[in-house]
Amino acid sequence: MRNLGIVKTNGVNFAVFQMTGSVKRWWGDYVLTRPAGSPSLTWDQFSQLFLEKFIPFTLREEYRRQFELLQQGGMFVTQYETRFVDLARHAIILLPTEREKVRRFIDGLTFSIRL
Repeated sequence: MRNLGIVKTNGVNFAVFQMTGSVKRWWGDYVLTRPAGSPSLTWDQFSQLFLEKFIPFTLREEYRRQFELLQQGGMFVTQYETRFVDLARHAIILLPTEREKVRRFIDGLTFSIRL
């Protein structure tokens, strides 16, 4: 996948830096409620919090369902990979490890590519 490690190491700080308005207030309130000395959030933890707050549950469930059914079909591999990454963020619970994410990606490829 195309993760260069940048998002995992600096993604939260970069996202917070970009925040404005009500999103920035939400983040500030969240930070204030965390116990002192809490470890920094990982990108996956931050993404999950953000999506839960700003994406309606019904839409998240629809994206999760689309992810579960995702197959390469007639898409180019790059198109499939883009769609996979876009939908995977809504299915974090289905992908507890990087190994599971890779397995799921490969399972969705057309059979001739998997050989």
